[in-house]
Amino acid sequence: MKTDFRKIMLILPAVCLLAGCSYNETPPMTDDASTQYVLPQGEVPTPEEVALVQAVKDAYEESINN
Repeated sequence: MKTDFRKIMLILPAVCLLAGCSYNETPPMTDDASTQYVLPQGEVPTPEEVALVQAVKDAYEESINN
């Protein structure tokens, strides 16, 4: 019985070491990969949007000052 336990205790670490996987999470690099990034163009807000944002900002400022 004692020798069976010793065999199991010797085999268990070997199985754990051999069962480990070497999975690489990053995809392989390709020759056509680009390293230059293009930022999207921003949009200029309309006067109505600017007025709405200013009204919200004024309401917020008024609420924290009171």
